[in-house]
Amino acid sequence: MKKKWINILVASLVFFAFCSPLLAAWEADTKKLFEKDKYDKVIEIAENHKKDKDSKLGLMMLAFSHLQLSEFNATKSDKKAFKNYMELLEDYVNATHLDDISYFINQIDKPEVVNQARKLLKKAFSNISNIEDAPLILNFVKVEDEQTRKMAVSALDKMIATKRKYVNKGGTLREKDILILQDEGLIRALLENADISDAFGALEDIEQPVLQYIGDYEGGKILKLEEKILKAITKREKKFPESNWYSATGKARELAE
Repeated sequence: MKKKWINILVASLVFFAFCSPLLAAWEADTKKLFEKDKYDKVIEIAENHKKDKDSKLGLMMLAFSHLQLSEFNATKSDKKAFKNYMELLEDYVNATHLDDISYFINQIDKPEVVNQARKLLKKAFSNISNIEDAPLILNFVKVEDEQTRKMAVSALDKMIATKRKYVNKGGTLREKDILILQDEGLIRALLENADISDAFGALEDIEQPVLQYIGDYEGGKILKLEEKILKAITKREKKFPESNWYSATGKARELAE
């Protein structure tokens, strides 16, 4: 099951790479122009891509180019255009748009772009609910930027808390839920950020699988986390005597490798 899930993800990425050469070309062109402050040129190209079904980079380029023009020229029309494009983006951004938003966060010589891109990134994270998107979020738990890490961790915490709540109500997690929650990469990334309260909460909700790796880490937070997890296990087993970490009834899932 795990290999199958990974193969599907890789195949999708390869398909996208081979089917989108023209898209990649215009993206590269607009990014170069944006970095050179050629906002009118960016708008001219991006106008042809604002209705692209999957990519929202066209809308982002329009929004942030108008934002920059309003910054330089104090033009009300550009400020209004920026707000209109941002409202459209806030409804649609999700896990597949995180990399594009991060591009604008990295434009450190454009402070208002960075500020507004952070807000858009926060909205994208809040729009994510599918556990399948966890690997995409995980990439942002490993970045140096602290604000981005905290937003990514918060998104994972929300997602994982939903799974723990389901078990606590008497349910059994699906195979894909189990495979992702017990993933070593996910757990270690959260352990490395255990000082962030949402990471601590996510690890507590993952529960028993964390104990396999927690011994590799040190510190007061880690000791407290281990104690919390052990108490959570005891509490679960008292409420559901036949349970395991992913099933209140103790139902066993056969997880194909």
